[in-house]
Amino acid sequence: MIDTSKKYWTGDSADDISEWLRLYSEDDSIEVKPVQCHSCGNDSFELRVDQNEDAIEVKCTQCRTKKILLDCNEVWEDAKPRLRKCSVCKTCKAYNVRVGFIRRENGSVKWVYIGNRCTNCGTLGSYLDWKIDYEPTDEMEQNI
Repeated sequence: MIDTSKKYWTGDSADDISEWLRLYSEDDSIEVKPVQCHSCGNDSFELRVDQNEDAIEVKCTQCRTKKILLDCNEVWEDAKPRLRKCSVCKTCKAYNVRVGFIRRENGSVKWVYIGNRCTNCGTLGSYLDWKIDYEPTDEMEQNI
């Protein structure tokens, strides 16, 4: 359940990210998918983000496996990603992550939203969102 009583909204669980992304994107049709570690199944990650290049890499907090998400491999070489820590509790570097897709009429992705929840204090947020200006988007969508 999302708590909206504070300056920064918080969620009790990773599932709250989906609802938060619906509200943030102002689009009820957003399709939200969880990010889970392909090696161990964990859903808690450190995030390295470059907001200028729209690039994100997740690192599993359990097995330490790294993965560059979506189509970010294309720009990763030029990116200058920074490790993110929660701006509210100031110490936590672990997040639950969800990816939201807004689609064109033909089904391809036109906009991507990265939603996150601090595993310590529950603060909900989004470090990145970007427009997709190419098709098809199938390969990008599967890379989460």
